[in-house]
Amino acid sequence: MSIYAAAGAKPAIDEICQRFEEQHGIVMEVTYGGGGEVLSQIELARTGDIYIAPEQCFMEAAEQKGLIDPSTLESIANMIPVIAMCKGNPNHIVDLTDLARPGIKVAVTRPETTLLGKYAPEIFEKAGLTAGIEDNIVTHALRPDSLLTILILGQVDAGIIWHFYETQAPDQIEIVWLKPEQLTGIGEMQIAMTRFCKDVKSARQFIDFVSSADSKAILTKHGYIVDIKEVNNH
Repeated sequence: MSIYAAAGAKPAIDEICQRFEEQHGIVMEVTYGGGGEVLSQIELARTGDIYIAPEQCFMEAAEQKGLIDPSTLESIANMIPVIAMCKGNPNHIVDLTDLARPGIKVAVTRPETTLLGKYAPEIFEKAGLTAGIEDNIVTHALRPDSLLTILILGQVDAGIIWHFYETQAPDQIEIVWLKPEQLTGIGEMQIAMTRFCKDVKSARQFIDFVSSADSKAILTKHGYIVDIKEVNNH
């Protein structure tokens, strides 16, 4: 089975696919990349059985282009924007106002390529900090996982990223949760069958498996929030 998936979700998706292979004997071939990147590959090659989008905006685009079967669409995980810093928080960043301090180098993602990149300026504006933080933005990363790399390399002091990345790099970064009233939206990782699916039965089995308790446990282990009610706890 051919899957096109978000690069940021690789640790969780790899484990889910391995478990599915063990239980069903179906070989999984996964192509990873940015949400828009792999969607373009599906569109150009007219191939692929499953699309796993990192953020709902990509699945919306896939549906508008007629590349997925919307009746198979499932939301499988939730993600919350947070402030991320290098481990040890050397600049003592504890809230949004600190991102506006002179000399703090901030990274965000591009609004044209990520939903997170759209949320970041909205969060800054809602907090009344747009001018101060914009002066400190030194990088607009293509993808959240690219921002993570930039942060780990010490090229920036802080960035707006999805919360689950702390689980992917616990020894290298730490996060500060934003107050609920500061958020302007959350992210959803979603899955759907493509219009080019060659093995509909197996694809439906996989979508059901991703929605199962076993897969939810894997996603939770990798830092995702699988119960929308838990979002309110953050």
